[in-house]
Amino acid sequence: MSISDLRPIRIRIRDLLDDATAGTWARPLRTVLSSIGIAIGIAALVAITGVAGSNKAQYLNELDRMGANLLTVEPGKDTNDKTVPLPATALEMIERIAPVTNAAAVYAVPSTVRAYRTDRVPINQTRGLLVQAAGPGLPAAIDADLAWGQWFSNASRILPTVVLGSQAATALGIAYPGQRIWVADQWHSVIGVLHPVVLADGIDHAVFLGDDWARDTIWRQFTDATGATPGSIATIYVNTHPGTAAQVRPVLAGTANPAAPQYVGVSQLSDYADVRELADTSLTNLATALAAIALLIGGVGIANTMIVSVVERRGEIGLRLALGARRTHIATQFIFEALTLAAIGATVGISIGVLATIGYAAVNAQAAALPITAVVAAPALALTVGIIAGAYPAWRATRLTPNEALRTA
Repeated sequence: MSISDLRPIRIRIRDLLDDATAGTWARPLRTVLSSIGIAIGIAALVAITGVAGSNKAQYLNELDRMGANLLTVEPGKDTNDKTVPLPATALEMIERIAPVTNAAAVYAVPSTVRAYRTDRVPINQTRGLLVQAAGPGLPAAIDADLAWGQWFSNASRILPTVVLGSQAATALGIAYPGQRIWVADQWHSVIGVLHPVVLADGIDHAVFLGDDWARDTIWRQFTDATGATPGSIATIYVNTHPGTAAQVRPVLAGTANPAAPQYVGVSQLSDYADVRELADTSLTNLATALAAIALLIGGVGIANTMIVSVVERRGEIGLRLALGARRTHIATQFIFEALTLAAIGATVGISIGVLATIGYAAVNAQAAALPITAVVAAPALALTVGIIAGAYPAWRATRLTPNEALRTA
């Protein structure tokens, strides 16, 4: 057989995997210790991302409760300082904006209509309380809860019933459902009282009628002293998806009144929207930086192990080269061994990270918010780190000649 008849040695991927597995588990203690390095890195990646995500979710929820996502739309004034009413379709149009989760209107009632505890005291001897009208959706729009009783349903909104703000209930001496107050020359039954509402000014001191009842029995076609027509929209409260208030705000005026958006007042009930956006970005960047550092530590551990492995296995490398193995075979085996260590570490690390996140959330009574991207990306990152960590040791192994490797073994 001539030299020209010799064919290059080919090694199947399966054989390389077998060699890599055998080389990895030939020193089980070192394999375990090396895998622990990447496992800690991946566990830190998943846990830090999960813990930061849980904390961020709780923090952002708190900001949302403070009104970061709550906007108001009100009639503006023209150049003559006269109120320009919102169109009757304003609420319906605003509800069609995609990021809007809830929207509800508070309707004007004649300014002469007030609420009293009794009909026995002459009106000129008592001020009475502000009366407004609202539909079933208001509590959801302003994140209001009931202290007791219930809000208007489709049935009660057409009846002589009222719901009181917390301060209004105190002023009128209302302590339980079924008590009555005097509004617009007739008795109305109290069906509920709201908890204090921090975000929306005026809600705590207001007496609310059902919008259908107010329209059918109380509203009159005249303009009061403020220029607002009773029955027209006084305020629309708009609640948006978390983090979208800044995108919704610029389009509200044109949506509410396309013919005259310049006469629509749009405002935000709190200054927490900017704080929310800043907190979201800062916490995400912090979690990413900490996770990257943890993963780098794991990669250094694998690289160190593989370099030591090359030094210890010089004799094996030299013998294989002398028997005809290609340098690419040697390099590929070491890269596969690094990938094996990374895969073992990733599996263990993901499990530890997920459990740590769940445990942290349980201890702190939080909802576990583990980004799925972290769990999916962790194995890919681990294998990438394994390839990078094994590249230099593999390159060093291919630089050895058979004579040098056997002589220094």
